[in-house]
Amino acid sequence: MNAAVRIAGRVGRALRETLLTLAAVGGVACVVLTILAFTGGYSLIMFKTGSMSPTIPAGSVALVQRVPASDLAVGDVTTVDRAGELPITHRIIGISPGPTPTQRMITMKGDANQSADPAPYTISDARIVRGSLPGLAYVIVWFGSPWVLGTITVGAALLVTWAFWPRVRRPAPADAEDDHLDTTGDDAPPSPEFASRRERRLGQHVASCVAVGTLVVLPSLTSAPPAGAAELISITSNGGGTHVLDAVRPYDWDLDIDAGSAPADGELTVTLRGEGHGVQLSTIVRSCTTRWEGSGCPGTATTLDAAAPLTLDSVEKPLLRQATPSDVHLRISVTGGGDPSGGATLVLRATAEQTSVEQTVGATVLPATGGPSPALFAAPAAVLVGLGVALIARQRRRER
Repeated sequence: MNAAVRIAGRVGRALRETLLTLAAVGGVACVVLTILAFTGGYSLIMFKTGSMSPTIPAGSVALVQRVPASDLAVGDVTTVDRAGELPITHRIIGISPGPTPTQRMITMKGDANQSADPAPYTISDARIVRGSLPGLAYVIVWFGSPWVLGTITVGAALLVTWAFWPRVRRPAPADAEDDHLDTTGDDAPPSPEFASRRERRLGQHVASCVAVGTLVVLPSLTSAPPAGAAELISITSNGGGTHVLDAVRPYDWDLDIDAGSAPADGELTVTLRGEGHGVQLSTIVRSCTTRWEGSGCPGTATTLDAAAPLTLDSVEKPLLRQATPSDVHLRISVTGGGDPSGGATLVLRATAEQTSVEQTVGATVLPATGGPSPALFAAPAAVLVGLGVALIARQRRRER
């Protein structure tokens, strides 16, 4: 019976240490990636289209590093930032000197495209692709779900509580003479006190790594910019992030849709959908012949969709359909109310030649007393509460 208990104890300790080691590796990886992002200029980009297929298919995530233009060479897969447009990631097929010694003019082409990009890019620096993983973009989007982030936050808090919770020292069994028959072999189990100290130290290191990774890395998962999103179509906007809505004064979401590179016999379609719960939204959609300004439309404005509720059912709502090439300048005026604990996301999708790009903006409402949403403090609060409970329990254990 005692032999079976000892074997079960060894198996349990081995399993715990294996799981803790795996968790520690994951936590350290999170910290290392964060350090690289701040010190080495590394970041992640997601690919929405397949212009770089088969090298980098749609749905891939690439690790990129910002480097000076002088470090680039023909054949490098490079991400170039474009003013007022989405970044583009293609392969360099030509390099020539730029207007200044630090600048270069590069010509790029997508591996899946028949021709090079319409014009060269004049750059001082760019982000070179160091490696990519197909399909990882869908995983990152999944991790961006509030339910997933909430589960990980709670898990980190429980891990901190468990790691710092005071252990009870168990006395050695009365028939411990069997344990002294052979204590020099590899299978000799460590003393309960030694095992407890070792597991506690390891658990505290793991908790620290995972807590730091949770607080620092997870908020950045949803901020990876799309690359190679569209050679035919792009969207820029004044949105991004989450905006607090008012029931009377609207939030104006301005979007510029550029489908000027789409073929002459094509068609541009624009839709709007709402996702979320607990918030009631109302929208007015207008277009302008030029870009919207803060004071309104400098040109001629047209109402595409009069004031109407936007149902949060993820169903695409058609806004316009017109021939390409063209560009569209939209202003979506949004008002809202409802449950302060709820939230919504507006998703505008533009499609041309079977290529779609999206822009999103978050929406929430304040409680009657105003103030920021408690969700902003959920992750640090959960970890601190778990640590506080464990430390209080340890102090009381010592006072007994």
